[in-house]
Amino acid sequence: MLSGVLSSSPMLNLAATTGSFPFPTKFIALPPDAKVTLGLEQPATSSRKAENMNGWFPHKRPSTSDSNPIAPLPLSTAHAEVWSQGGKIFIRDLDSPFGTYVNDTKITGPTALKRGDFISLGVHIPRNGKTPAYISDDELKPIIARVALTGTS
Repeated sequence: MLSGVLSSSPMLNLAATTGSFPFPTKFIALPPDAKVTLGLEQPATSSRKAENMNGWFPHKRPSTSDSNPIAPLPLSTAHAEVWSQGGKIFIRDLDSPFGTYVNDTKITGPTALKRGDFISLGVHIPRNGKTPAYISDDELKPIIARVALTGTS
């Protein structure tokens, strides 16, 4: 039964773009009366594990085995939320420190998404003389994704 609900629900697909912290493409079903949080994956002890069908963005495993996983510093644990209403998909920022942007414009309230829009969860943090050497360039990148929608009007 659940698969039937998900297959008829609008879908928000997010694909990483140039300049984004790397992440696998997301396919997020938006059932009626449900809001999905977009944010940073929680530690392994939490039930909030990143998958390609939810709003949690995973830590990246560095190429060296002795390195700790890295995460995008501009992304908050609960950064934004998305939902479907009236045949449209909306996004709003959850008071994140680095903001949420649609097509390079910072959003301040619920904003309808259209196919081909670009969303950014956070902004690029420039490296400077006070940036610790152990912070990688990827960790300074926001999540930037191109939006694809299915099942919307």
